[in-house]
Amino acid sequence: MKSRWWIGVTAGVALGLGSVVAVDVATQPASAASGTVTVAQLQQVKKVSVAAVKRTNTDHKKLNRVAAQLPLWAVSSGAPGSNLIRGDGVLLSQRLTEGNYRVRFVRDVSQCTWNGVPATDGVSLPDAFSVRIALDITEPSKTQLVVRTNDAAGQPKDSGFHVQVFC
Repeated sequence: MKSRWWIGVTAGVALGLGSVVAVDVATQPASAASGTVTVAQLQQVKKVSVAAVKRTNTDHKKLNRVAAQLPLWAVSSGAPGSNLIRGDGVLLSQRLTEGNYRVRFVRDVSQCTWNGVPATDGVSLPDAFSVRIALDITEPSKTQLVVRTNDAAGQPKDSGFHVQVFC
């Protein structure tokens, strides 16, 4: 056994060299096509390229309209006046009357879904508080939501709330 190791080495070298020769024979060097290109051919290629770029740009515009966007959210204290505590993509949260608020976002939210929950950063709320949300149809740019907070009896009651908008 010890004296025949050279047979394995020789076989490995022969196999390796055979592979290199086979690859060299199978491949050929690259060469450019010969001939001339006419002005008409160049114009046709230009038209195809311009059309492809236009299609891509149109598709990107469509995707920007329908693609999922980052959610918007607002945290309101429910206090009279401007009561926005924090948020993302929100411009203001304003108390209008008892339990009635306006929340304005940076973009049209008419084609989105909205969610709201009563909340506070301080003392806990009674269990029966509720939040109702609707699009503010009096505002032409459709960037505002009307938020109404109610107590257990369904009466308007000032309360802190969180609003999330998913488009």
